[in-house]
Amino acid sequence: MREISLILTVFFAVFYSIEAVPLIKKCKTDDSKCVKASSVDAIPMFAAGIPEYGVKTLDPITFPKIDASSPNLKLILTDVTFKGLKNCQAKKVKLDKSKGKLLIKLLCSVDMDGSYEMNGKLLILPIEGKGPVHVKLRKAEVNVEVDVDFQSAKWEIKEWKHSYELKDNSEVVFENLFNGNEVLASAARDVIANSGNEIITEVGPPVIKTVVDEVVKSIKAFFDAVPASELALD
Repeated sequence: MREISLILTVFFAVFYSIEAVPLIKKCKTDDSKCVKASSVDAIPMFAAGIPEYGVKTLDPITFPKIDASSPNLKLILTDVTFKGLKNCQAKKVKLDKSKGKLLIKLLCSVDMDGSYEMNGKLLILPIEGKGPVHVKLRKAEVNVEVDVDFQSAKWEIKEWKHSYELKDNSEVVFENLFNGNEVLASAARDVIANSGNEIITEVGPPVIKTVVDEVVKSIKAFFDAVPASELALD
């Protein structure tokens, strides 16, 4: 009898741990307040990763290579790690079934560390270098519009687009500018130190798109794993 009780205890513990994730504050799709509250709860869970639903860890997340080049600048980032996505704030989350839209507005502050190699012109500054790079992105407001098929048994993401706006000053540090030539590097560092947001605006779009793409992939993996009936009341 004691063994049966122990088996049942383990069974229900496993059952509820598996079922808990898709049942986070299940809402009617037109209840924006409930949907937003559910999303607030989900952000740290998604950031930590939910392997049983195919959701990879998002905080920290590392990319082996990102090409952030612009027409006037070759900029290759390697072994780039982002930290802080778990602290993103959901400012708006809306499900519009009639239009097949998932609308998300997040406010994120993220640290990025990795390596860079660049050559060309950054802003109006001739520049080159190779070494470590560090970025503190503060209060980036990211808007994501996702096209979703809400009519199938499992919600299906079709395509998405995004935009972003910097709400606070960012910091960008390139080490070993001009391959250690301190005379040239000193002047460049002064410009970069006072132009963090301008630099993010110029070379940041492919970087931010890469991160948003991983977030959308995680949402897609979750939708693929969980029936629509477990995601909404309607």
